[in-house]
Amino acid sequence: MSQEQQTINGHIEAYLDYYCNLSHAPGFAVLLQGPWGSGKTWFINQYREKLKENDRKCLYISLYGMTSFSEIENAFFQQLHPMLSSKGMAITGKILKGLLKGALKIDLNNDNKDDGTLNLQIPEINLPEYLRDADESILIFDDLERCKINLINLLGYINFFVEHQDLKVLLIANEDELVKNSRYEVVNEGELAEDSKYQVIKEKLIGKTFGVSLDFEGALESFVTMIDNSRARKILSDNTDLIKFFYEQARYENLRSLKQIVLDFERIFNALPEKAKEKMELVQDLLKLLIAFSIEIKRGKMLPKNIGKLREAYSASLGRRIASQSLGVSQVDKQEHTPLQEVLNRYPSINLRDPFPSDLWWQTFFDKGVLDTEELNQSILNSKYFQNENTPNWVKLWNFTDLSDDDFESIIRSVELDFSNRKYLEIGVVKHVFGLFLMFSDAGLYSKSKGEVLKDAKCYIDYLKDNKQFAIAAPSVIDSITDDSYGSLGFQGKDFEEFQELSSYINETRKLAQEEGLPAAGQDLLTIMQCDFWKFSRMISISRYQHEDVLIQEYHDLPILKYVDPIAFITAFLQMDAEDKRRILASLCERYKFANISPKLIEELEWLKAVRHLLQLEVENKRGKVSGFVLLSYSQHYLDGAIGKLEKDKSQLEAKQQ
Repeated sequence: MSQEQQTINGHIEAYLDYYCNLSHAPGFAVLLQGPWGSGKTWFINQYREKLKENDRKCLYISLYGMTSFSEIENAFFQQLHPMLSSKGMAITGKILKGLLKGALKIDLNNDNKDDGTLNLQIPEINLPEYLRDADESILIFDDLERCKINLINLLGYINFFVEHQDLKVLLIANEDELVKNSRYEVVNEGELAEDSKYQVIKEKLIGKTFGVSLDFEGALESFVTMIDNSRARKILSDNTDLIKFFYEQARYENLRSLKQIVLDFERIFNALPEKAKEKMELVQDLLKLLIAFSIEIKRGKMLPKNIGKLREAYSASLGRRIASQSLGVSQVDKQEHTPLQEVLNRYPSINLRDPFPSDLWWQTFFDKGVLDTEELNQSILNSKYFQNENTPNWVKLWNFTDLSDDDFESIIRSVELDFSNRKYLEIGVVKHVFGLFLMFSDAGLYSKSKGEVLKDAKCYIDYLKDNKQFAIAAPSVIDSITDDSYGSLGFQGKDFEEFQELSSYINETRKLAQEEGLPAAGQDLLTIMQCDFWKFSRMISISRYQHEDVLIQEYHDLPILKYVDPIAFITAFLQMDAEDKRRILASLCERYKFANISPKLIEELEWLKAVRHLLQLEVENKRGKVSGFVLLSYSQHYLDGAIGKLEKDKSQLEAKQQ
């Protein structure tokens, strides 16, 4: 065991050495108790290793979820006879003798009279000789409070091993939960309350009770040795004090969560590019965020989806403090904090409101277990950890907390000049610069008012539209823009009304650009169909290929096909080979198959009918030929279904509008 273990729980280990080495049956069990996550199981596992090193034999069983004594005995059997318990062996009732019904008379008040009869199932286990020798027989029962068997019967069952088998028994439990659970057991009329019975049986069965104290450093050292990546092991070992500091700051004592943090850190570390692994500041910041989010989610103070709401909680808290300054400190202190504000207050040195790589990345990691390496790598490129002469000035400005006063003034002037000269052609970048200007204007760090900033930004959006720089498809697909971020960086100033107004203006402008750009895009789509069927299919069908390649325009909710000349479509279609013809029509059918397709696609109904008519004319021309028969079957199978679906959608839409 660790040096720290010897100081914190050394007295327990010393007593267990004495107890397990007794040459005679002690006649009582030892209880190790403590709250969940306090390290009881970890402690006993360490002690089991010590017993193993000293050639002492023991059986360990977790009672978690067990509902019958036969399950316990099966667990015993699997450890006693691993070969017979393997999947290749048939274990029958002849091997285990089963359970004998009986009754255990218990003297509750030491007056030599039976105060109660507990119906028990007394085991008849064919234990080997080494378990019958009192000086070598140690049974360990963990998770007593999580067992589904009636607690009083369970303790009476365990008492059988102590009193009648002369075995040494160690019990591991959260005693507070044991007492609480016993109060909910059914109590027959005239009997003692269950919690009273527990105290009496405990006095009869358990001779010593020890409270296991949290051995943080010992447990962390043990968990770290479990992971495979040697560099990750060294980083965790070198940052033991940091990990312990945030655990103590959170006032959290749960070693199960600590073990999960260690495993999750190795997983994240393995996903980092090599250059990022060399940046200790980056690695430590990831570790800090992992610790804080893991603790707060595990203890139930927040959900993964709340990670994205921490910025809003921070802004609300900051605004309240500023507004309350005139009321005095006492008034501020009386105001209650929301749970998310309490989370922020627990970790003042960690930037939880704007976490790296992004709040959405962490939310996905904890909610779905997905580690998005693409976004992680992109965030690293734009992060403060890798800023150099090639880093765009707007990214440097986004990381304004790392700038000196002089650098800030120089960079914001440079960004303003680039903005005025229309150097930024990506809408996401324009929104970033706009949000930064809004925030700095509100803070008195930028000369223009927020209204002036909004006016300039709208002019910028008009410029992009007029110069054909607007992507037609949805921004979340083309530019990887979300409501909260772009380029793996969260938008600053997004909570201002002006930011929301610009977002609405962008959507309106995008619609205009769509209407103006679809005719030309329709002609381009026809060319793509002839050159690259798979790309064509990605662009029009949502079901199979959505988001597979964010660099490809997607038109799954835009009526682009009505701008494709039906004659030109059929002419190009007929020049393709048979399999590509089938795939094209299958993609068209799939385009409309979902129940919640965009109502705009109904505008393509007449186009589909025109295409079917032209295809039927070709079928007539090839009547009596197998090619004509194939085209007819394709038309009936794919086009008839698509047209029928759109006609149904059109009727439903018209009915709603009446």
